Amino acid sequence: MLVTDAVQDPTFANHETFHLRYGWLKKAYDRITDDPSVFAREDAPVRLGVGKNMVRAIRFWGIAGKVMESRGKGKNATMAPTDMGRMVFDSKRGLDPYLERPETLWLLHWLLFAPPCRMPVWWMIMNDFAATNVKLDEVTDDIMARVTNIPEWNTPSPKSVKKDIDVFIHTYSTRQAKMSTEDYLDCPFRQLRMIRQRSGDTMRFVFGVKYGMSPLVTAFACLDFVARSGISAKSVSVSRLAAESGGVGNAFKVNENE
Repeated sequence: MLVTDAVQDPTFANHETFHLRYGWLKKAYDRITDDPSVFAREDAPVRLGVGKNMVRAIRFWGIAGKVMESRGKGKNATMAPTDMGRMVFDSKRGLDPYLERPETLWLLHWLLFAPPCRMPVWWMIMNDFAATNVKLDEVTDDIMARVTNIPEWNTPSPKSVKKDIDVFIHTYSTRQAKMSTEDYLDCPFRQLRMIRQRSGDTMRFVFGVKYGMSPLVTAFACLDFVARSGISAKSVSVSRLAAESGGVGNAFKVNENE
């Protein structure tokens, strides 16, 4: 799958340099359920209990994570929960509204990258760099070269691409050998241990089956990939699921046997 097919409404650095925090998706779901216009209101920082920039960041992560969606345009735009948002975060019937199960984190991780993905830099990091150890300056240069050559996209500044890479690292890694409670509360996706930052200029992808990556979540991701890719065949090869850009193998960093 090409990045132009997977990424819809490509944005760069719209997270306001904030990585996803524990509780943000649940908070976004609850607030838009009570008031679909909450993110457009002047008192949104008060209602959400965060700063103005964080309001925009929470909105971005809710949409990018496919937990909520925008309806309408301009001043009349409102937010609504998606079916997946209700399935996970509904206080009465949600499967795991407070993200207590690691399987839920893998599900949400998959939804960030599943088409239509809104984060082209993240999508390219996960799908276009096969090496275990990757130098960050090479990632920046390579991604800038790619996005510059996509005529239908507005070319971002190198600074914006660098911000997306930095937030990716802070979302999925910790510098400590053992993750503390504070690390988890700061960003729950660190529990997935997708990458390790070996030094200031290098990140290391962690390949192989990981804690909480249950067969059911993996099966869901496989079927979701098939549905979103428009595959019309009655079967799909495991090798395709494992190796194709946008597939489950790249998203979870597992090979065909795993």
